Order: sequence, then C-alpha cells, then structure tokens
Amino acid sequence: MINLIKKLQIISIILIINSSSFALTSSSFLISQSAYENYDYSSSLLNFDIDEVNLSEDSLLDKAIAAIITEDIDLASKIAKNILTQDKNNAEALIITAASFYKEEKFNKIIELRKNLEQPSEVLEFIFFSNNTLKNVDTISRALVEIVSSSYSNNEQRRLNYNFLLFYISLAKIIDTENDRAIIIKAELFDQVGQHQVAVDIYKQVNKKNIFYLDAQNNLARHYLFNSSYEEAEVQIKSIVENNNNNYSLKRVLADFYRYNKKFDLALKIYDEMIKENQDDLWNIYYMRGICYERKDNWELAEKDFLKSLELQPGTPNVLNYLAYGWVERDIKLDRSLKMLEEAYKANPDSFYIIDSLAWAHFKKNNLSEAARLMEKVIDIAPGEAISLDHLGDIYYAMNRKREAIHFWQQALELAEPEDEITEDVQSKLDNINAG
Repeated sequence: MINLIKKLQIISIILIINSSSFALTSSSFLISQSAYENYDYSSSLLNFDIDEVNLSEDSLLDKAIAAIITEDIDLASKIAKNILTQDKNNAEALIITAASFYKEEKFNKIIELRKNLEQPSEVLEFIFFSNNTLKNVDTISRALVEIVSSSYSNNEQRRLNYNFLLFYISLAKIIDTENDRAIIIKAELFDQVGQHQVAVDIYKQVNKKNIFYLDAQNNLARHYLFNSSYEEAEVQIKSIVENNNNNYSLKRVLADFYRYNKKFDLALKIYDEMIKENQDDLWNIYYMRGICYERKDNWELAEKDFLKSLELQPGTPNVLNYLAYGWVERDIKLDRSLKMLEEAYKANPDSFYIIDSLAWAHFKKNNLSEAARLMEKVIDIAPGEAISLDHLGDIYYAMNRKREAIHFWQQALELAEPEDEITEDVQSKLDNINAG
C-alpha cells in the first residue's frame, strides 16, 4: 500500500508535442492540451476519434484519463487497448481495461489479463484482487476511493496530481454508481481545481437518500458564498437553508456569508440562534460572534465572547490571537497578551497572523529587536501583507531606522486594500516625516 500511494504522489503527466507523431493539426492539439491542463475534460475530447489519430503513449493516456473522468468508459477502453499495444504494463490502461471487463461481467477476461502480464501490476492487484480472488463491486470501488483519499490527505495541495485523483475517483463511481463517497469526493476535487460549475452540477445531483447529502448541500452553499455576487449568493444560500429545515451547519454558512460581507447585524442574529442550540462547536460560534462585535467596535461584547470561547476550548490559537491582539491594540493587559500569543505561536508557528501579533506585542513592550526579528519573518512569509509592512515601518521608526521605515510604509500604502483600513494612517505618517 505504501508503494502504491508513493506511485500516486510521484506520477506526473509529460506532454510532448511532436508534429510527426499525430494526425491532428497543431492548433487542435494545443487547444485540446490546454483544455486538459485546465481540467476541462469534455473540451479536451472534442473532435477526438481514436480510429483517426496517431498519438504518443503519453498523449493517449491523457485522452484515456479524460474519457474516464467524463465517465465514457467505452471510449476509454478503446484508447487503453491502443496504449497496451505500445506498453503491455501501462498501469492506467490495465485498470481501465479491467474496469471495462468488470462492467461487462467478463470476469474471466480480467483473470486472463492478469496472467498475461510480463510483470505483476501492484495497482491492478490492490484494486481488483484479494488473496488471488477477484473482489466484489463494493470492495473494488472502495479500493479506488482509498487510493484517492490516502493520496489527498497525505500530500500538500499544490503537489497533488488532480488528473489522476479525478481518474481514480471517477473509476470508483463507474464501477459502483451507488458509491456515495466517490460522488461527493469527485465534486470536491472539481471544486479544488476551479471547475466550480462542474462541481455544482454534481452536488445538485446528490439526492436526499445519499448519506453525504448534507455535505453536498453545505459545499453547494459555500460555493455560492465564495463564487457568486452578493445578491445571488444570499438568495441561493437562504433557499438551501430553508429547503433543509434550517439545518444547523447550513445556517452557519449563511451566518458566515453575512460576516464575510460585513453585514454584521444579520450575522449576529444567526449566531445568537446557533448559540441557543448549544452544539459541539459552540466555542467557535462564540469566536465568530466575537469577531462581529469587534468589527462593530463593540469591544466589551467581543472580549466576553472571546473569553467564553477560550473557556469552552482552551488554547485555541486563532482565538488567543484575536483576543490578545485586541488587548495589545488597546495597550491593555500586555503581559497577559504576550503569554497568550507565545502560546498561540507555539501551537501554530507557521501562521503569519500570529507572528505579526506576537511581534506587535513585543513592540508595545518596547522589545524592539525581537519585534523587528519577528516582523521581518512575517514579511518573508507574506511579503504583500500591507498591515505587516506598516507594522514593520513603525518598529523601524522606533529603532531610529527612518529610511527603512519610510520604505516599508510606502510599500504598505501601495499594497493596502480598502478592508485593511490603514491608508489614511500610513499616509499621515509619511506626510509628517516629509513635513519634518
């Protein structure tokens, strides 16, 4: 199993364009290749006819993968047959062929395919066989899901090969059309690669009998939250909540939607309702409500909610950070804030938000060298973070490194977004220096 997952981690697609190796026009090939690389599998197969083109093995494999992801196993099987004439042990072509035989209930053909291999196929064995016996539909489909889930959970997102993840999860769905988990994972993967409409179409097809139905509704609501206009998102998310009996998790998406869009009163109304329901994530709802109060400049209520959140879930890094930073900004409870931020940093040392807060606490305590060291680390991690650039300017100015302070304030001014709410303050600091 370890070797199998390793194979998925290191496998990559190499597309080599050789004008003599295929009959398609260069423009058609480039369009198809571009569509494939952008996870638009249907477009990558447009005008493709296996009987009329002559492609390299790598290019054929791309087509076979695209065919499986679009769930056209007949086309994929034809392509796989062509691949196997060039490479009898091509793992993906073998899996496609075996899957096609399985769908046609030609079980002896799978056993024959296995016997005729020049060398054993670890992937074929894992998916289709157990103790030299052919697995049943459910077990085969679950094995394919396991390949995807194991690879997905043990890799950084940026290193994942989504073409192969979608290939294996689509095979799981083809083998067992009732595999609820495969359906939802396929939609989530399409969401990950930016093919949101494809994901939405899959989410909408998940019926209420599916054990992952509410997950699909939740993901659908979050799709509208992040990818639609305010008006459309509000209508769609409210509709999803109402159609699902005001389900708690879906109601939270609506509250988060209002919070993201700075409609804090609307968000607060929902968070208030959710607190009364007293669910397991109560600590987080207090945290979210506290953020709304803080954004409405009601620090007294925000502070109470952050403290209540920490009472329910002690040591939560983000809550420690938000509360402590609020105190630091107000020049109160600095010693306690510093200890809380050190605890948060220890729990989450890669968060530049927490490092920024810790640096700012040291600045307020006049520990300027440590403040500069930490804030410089923030800038290394997130060089475009305007608030941190402004903070570093303040620290350097306090250290009498005025030229460097001006440089970072200017950068902060150039990169600041309206929601950062620092433009006027930074401009004022620069104006004062120029006036001096």
